[in-house]
Amino acid sequence: MRRMTILLTLSLRNVFRNRRRSLFALATIAMGAMGLFIFMGFNRGLMNQYRANTIRARWGHGQLYVQGYRDRAHARPWEHWIENPSAVMARLRGLPQVLDLFPRLTVSAILIAGENMAAGQGEGIDGAAEAGFFTELNYREGGDFRDRANGIVLGEGLARGLGVHLEEEIRLIVQGGERPPRSVTLRVTGIFHTGSQEFDSRAFRMPLNVAQALVATDRVESIAVALARAEAWPVFAEAVRVSLPHLEAVPFDELDRIYYRHAVDWLDAQFAFIRGIILLVVFLGIFNVISMAVLERTREIGALRANGDGRLAIALGHILEAAVLAILGAALGLATGWALSAGPLHDGVAMPPAPGITRSFRIQIELARGDALQVLSLAVLTAVVGCLLPVWRAVRMPIADALRHV
Repeated sequence: MRRMTILLTLSLRNVFRNRRRSLFALATIAMGAMGLFIFMGFNRGLMNQYRANTIRARWGHGQLYVQGYRDRAHARPWEHWIENPSAVMARLRGLPQVLDLFPRLTVSAILIAGENMAAGQGEGIDGAAEAGFFTELNYREGGDFRDRANGIVLGEGLARGLGVHLEEEIRLIVQGGERPPRSVTLRVTGIFHTGSQEFDSRAFRMPLNVAQALVATDRVESIAVALARAEAWPVFAEAVRVSLPHLEAVPFDELDRIYYRHAVDWLDAQFAFIRGIILLVVFLGIFNVISMAVLERTREIGALRANGDGRLAIALGHILEAAVLAILGAALGLATGWALSAGPLHDGVAMPPAPGITRSFRIQIELARGDALQVLSLAVLTAVVGCLLPVWRAVRMPIADALRHV
């Protein structure tokens, strides 16, 4: 233990002995640590915003269906909807982490405005309840219909196809199960866009009681769920399985497998590749700096060995010195990263629309303590691994050759 303390003390002295070499090494490590830290914060911010947009624009944290409803097509789907939704929701509100519940009913309809006609697929919803949670439904014009009995909101593409604006009337024609088609006239209160062109070109939302009257039912197709936090879904799903076994709890990433999960998997793979390149560049920079430092001190290593110091002790001293440089450099890089995120990058980074998305985003740099620890660990590991080969070569050199080294 005392020997390790001495080696650590000597390593600290060596770090500050040659200021030019140490500053160059610190700058290399700090720049790499800062770049990796900022990149990880950007990646987290992008993923969190993409997730929030998916949850708060359309799906909630997940939805509940009758068991087996989503697995197959049904000739009479209304027979597989949730009965007595009020009683079911009352039981659901007692489950862990539940903030709110939103009964829904999918409606396929023909929409007519003047001479224009379009097919759409919308939802009957509780407008007043959903307005408080689904805040990523961005409105170009107007807003939620809330408790307005004759209100309807349209996706931007659908509204453009119908040629309608706020407070204009639209006629909906719906095939209500086995009954003759039914129609209703509603007034546009808002035109929204989520950024998904495919969704915005066919989507609409209307009051749930109007949708139920059109399809002649008092059931609901699904219940969207808002939880206190997204990570609580497994606990909630297990509670549903135990207390309401006839219901199936489906998380939002399963509901939006094509546009969310596949995109997230693709971005994760891309970011892992970029992160690997950053680490490789940082490793090569550290390897070069430490190799030069060891090369300059070959005569010193020869003198230490001539005085009786063992190879292992000399190598351990250089490894400790590399680790100290990595810790100091990483700390400097992390501090710089925090300063940049709080200063120039405080408002985030403006990004163009992603594939399949029609609107741009401003990505916040979301730094986390876990990322800082990971960057610090990677910096130390990289520095230690980077110094092994040059140190091993130096301590293996014959003493006479080391002392003559220029």
